[in-house]
Amino acid sequence: MRHLIWLILLVAFVIFLGVLVAPAQSVPWVTRAYDNARSGWNYNESKLTQDSVKYKGVTLRSIIPLCCDARGMEAQPLIVPNVNGHDMMILATMSDAVIAVDAHTGIKLWNTPGQTFSAVQSDGILQLGVPVTSSNRIDMWGINQHYGCLSTGVVNIATKRLYQSCWVTQDGSTNPNSGRYEMFVIDINTGTLVVPPVDLQGKDYSMWKQRASLVMAMYNDGRAPVVFVAHGSVYETSEGYTGGITAFDCSLNEVTAQLPMTAGIWMAGQGLVADSQGYLYALTGNGDFDPHSGFYGEAFIKLRYTYGTPNGGQYGAKLEVIDQWSPWNDYQRNGKVAPTSAPKLSSVSQPSEAVTPVGGNMAPSVVKGKLQADVNAQNQIVTRVYPMATGAWADEDWGSAGPGCIFEINTCVAAGKDGIGYPINSYHLGQTTAATVGTVGNYSKLRSKCAWLTMSPGNIPCDPVDATKLNFFPNGLTAHLHMTPVHIYDPLLKSWVIFVWGENAALHKWKVGNDGKLTYIAEGHEYASADVRNKMPGGMPGGFCTASSNAQDDKSYILACVIPYGDANKTITNGRLLIYDPIHLAPDGHIQVLWDSQDWGIAFKMNKFMAPVIDGGDIIVPDYGGRVLVFRE
Repeated sequence: MRHLIWLILLVAFVIFLGVLVAPAQSVPWVTRAYDNARSGWNYNESKLTQDSVKYKGVTLRSIIPLCCDARGMEAQPLIVPNVNGHDMMILATMSDAVIAVDAHTGIKLWNTPGQTFSAVQSDGILQLGVPVTSSNRIDMWGINQHYGCLSTGVVNIATKRLYQSCWVTQDGSTNPNSGRYEMFVIDINTGTLVVPPVDLQGKDYSMWKQRASLVMAMYNDGRAPVVFVAHGSVYETSEGYTGGITAFDCSLNEVTAQLPMTAGIWMAGQGLVADSQGYLYALTGNGDFDPHSGFYGEAFIKLRYTYGTPNGGQYGAKLEVIDQWSPWNDYQRNGKVAPTSAPKLSSVSQPSEAVTPVGGNMAPSVVKGKLQADVNAQNQIVTRVYPMATGAWADEDWGSAGPGCIFEINTCVAAGKDGIGYPINSYHLGQTTAATVGTVGNYSKLRSKCAWLTMSPGNIPCDPVDATKLNFFPNGLTAHLHMTPVHIYDPLLKSWVIFVWGENAALHKWKVGNDGKLTYIAEGHEYASADVRNKMPGGMPGGFCTASSNAQDDKSYILACVIPYGDANKTITNGRLLIYDPIHLAPDGHIQVLWDSQDWGIAFKMNKFMAPVIDGGDIIVPDYGGRVLVFRE
């Protein structure tokens, strides 16, 4: 009897010990930025807290190597709990390979080698095809090795299917001329294709650059969900269509509608936003703005999808823009200089910003420019630099980040390369027209006044009727926003708040009132691209962040951010991981750091547009060294 008691106690102790050391249960990350609102907030994180991060810290526990590509992946990792007994992490690489691993151990999970349709699986890797090799025709800086699966896919948990868009060469040559974007429908239980790859481009034979993540919209009428694929172009200012949106019906496994556009949609990798009714929202980049003629450049747009009836291969579905708001158009931004139709690589800024620092760290267009000193909202001296270059500010495009949509208060905060946030009514955007764009009446359609989100440039309005008044560099540096605002509910402020991190700037926190009013709260001490802030116009792309909490427990909130030390657009530069307390400010009124990779000498290569993933006690950071880093207590 005594032996039995000891045995029971031993078993109980082993179980208890297992509970202590076992990784936390993951929660679904089935789309980029956690949900269709692109909040970037996992509010079901029960493991990581402010105290655990501050007093125990996090450790680089595992490094998952990615095959076949020097840079690895730009698609955000997706996590699906309890797939064949594992919390599965799905990694889609730039080399057109998809890998499924255990989210906690990194062990590959697919083990059914063979070929399904055109995809080949071996060694736990699903190879979807031959990727396009990077060249100066796609990216003049030569950062990437391949352009294959560039965007983040989406998982339907109910059917355990991954929908992933990838650029695949049709003749196996790796030449972009033979590349086509295809939709791959993958059974994540087995790592096999459900149907043959589906061509997404149709009659469009131009070179897409499909960076924007996919979104799956659900509809209340019982019909199958629809996956939407937004894209830009390699040449974003060429004449003709340079972007568009494609609808892929998940029951038919077919493209059912396409909306060609004269402006690209990329949003630094963020996906279209979808609300609970299935309406879609997006920010567009360079292009003409005239809704009457179907031109939606530099615009925040709302779209509606309508199911059709199959009819001789034409499904009759419809995808249309039903509302739009725009602060200015390229014509106005260029100072009434007619927009150029000359092609421009999507990875290259226009001449006003594509400048090489010379002579006292001042760029040629800046050194003879106009300098205007001022005092900003934080009572700091700021110098606005107005370069001599004119007529080249159309690249100050609005579509450099995705919108942060807080549907609970029907407000979408849209911001782009100026770092200005515009609180837009998600019910009624404003129906901006070619005649009203850039007018006082158009600005009055906003829920509240706009605000300088990423930095404060002094006493200058964010909504001038003359758009050329915005053509300056604050302190000679760019202040672009590429990070989609992360939005959380702050239990102490009892309000929604957003976090943004612009180029050459610090992390900023803003309160978003129920009326859409934007109120500055605080900022951090740490600067993005710190190594080149003394070299105008600084570095790119600012920071990318993700938040987590255990419901609204104020001590459970953390914010994990990655920033580059150098210019991550033109170079492979080291990155820095910072974990903040996003709720309780430091005694000096700044956003306080709980943990900093710099303090521990942890080096990794900055992944240009990648926000961390926080899930099950892990902070997951893919880097440009062909790896996925997993940090844990």
